[in-house]
Amino acid sequence: MKKTLVALAVLAASGASFAQVTITGTVAMGYQAAKSTGTSAATLSPFLGGTTFAATPGNDTAGLGVDTTEIYFTATEDLGGGQKVEAKLGLDGATRGTVGGGDTTLTYTNNSFGRIQLGAVKGDAIHSGIPSAGAPVIDMDGKIFEIRSSSDFISYAAPIGPVIFVYKISESSKGLGLGVGSAGAAGTVVGQRTSDLALVYSSGPVKLVGAYRSYDNRNPTTIANGEGLTKDNVVSFQAGYDAGFANFGFGYNVATASIGPKVDDMLIGVSVPAGAWTFGATFGMAKASGVADAQSTAFPGANANQQQGFKDLMKLADGTANSVSVGAKYDFSKRTNLSVKYATWTRSGYEQFEAWGARVAAGTAAQNALNEFGYTDKASQTSILLAHSF
Repeated sequence: MKKTLVALAVLAASGASFAQVTITGTVAMGYQAAKSTGTSAATLSPFLGGTTFAATPGNDTAGLGVDTTEIYFTATEDLGGGQKVEAKLGLDGATRGTVGGGDTTLTYTNNSFGRIQLGAVKGDAIHSGIPSAGAPVIDMDGKIFEIRSSSDFISYAAPIGPVIFVYKISESSKGLGLGVGSAGAAGTVVGQRTSDLALVYSSGPVKLVGAYRSYDNRNPTTIANGEGLTKDNVVSFQAGYDAGFANFGFGYNVATASIGPKVDDMLIGVSVPAGAWTFGATFGMAKASGVADAQSTAFPGANANQQQGFKDLMKLADGTANSVSVGAKYDFSKRTNLSVKYATWTRSGYEQFEAWGARVAAGTAAQNALNEFGYTDKASQTSILLAHSF
């Protein structure tokens, strides 16, 4: 439900002019229990010191707390002639006096030209929306799919017949803020920027999306560094169908890294409405390949023997990770609901590269983080959340 703020009467009486602003948001709180994955046993080659690392089990955590606190202020001005401007300011993470920045966008729409949008937002979950079919489940980003991050962007969108064309340029999350993100001083890491092309089709019960993403600032010499695995491009396809009695979704991505590794990930989702209830499930897969086939010179190390030692353990990233998430949501009203969600998954090779890169960037010697690679016990998460939107 949207609420409209009207200028205070005392200020209105003074002759001041105010645009109307709508406020929307979500608060979700509840209980969560989780078990994280541990690390694999690993023995370094003699050229890397010969150290043996024992496998570590996952940690069990549980407790009450806040899941979501989002609030958005949206102001729209009609410029006439089929033109309008919309400003949206978001705040996130408001818990006990702390507030973080949320998604913020400024959008210009011209009915004869299209839409131009500037913004600083957190990217959507990799297979949210269409592939998840609206199921009340746990996202697999940062679990078997890549971690979501925030970035500055500019985009253009326009209809071409029944299809919407979208072009978007995003800066790296390492350069968030005005005046940074496109270039840095000598020695300053800018990160990878992206260019996206997408075609979106929606007609009746059918939704289709095809997209291509290209990355710059690729690392052409090493398979991974303190930044993690750098990528060349991603090809994505999504499809959804509303059959009335159920919604079905499918998503498939192919991500190619700079030195040969490739990640294929997929999500299939279904949701079934039943009165005030919605039941749903998703099934995910992330397959990493090509690490074992890369040249040993692409791996870290001061000499060929050390490079081979790194490769022997990092090639354990090759393999397939899987996930299952199920959930149920009960709507007390259009604005208030209770959801119960469960998920279990194994770590993917891409997530292992991210974890290894984070360990190295934090100052841990690279060889001391090699047991990030390989598969361990399944992780799991259960949550019970009460949510209210306004």
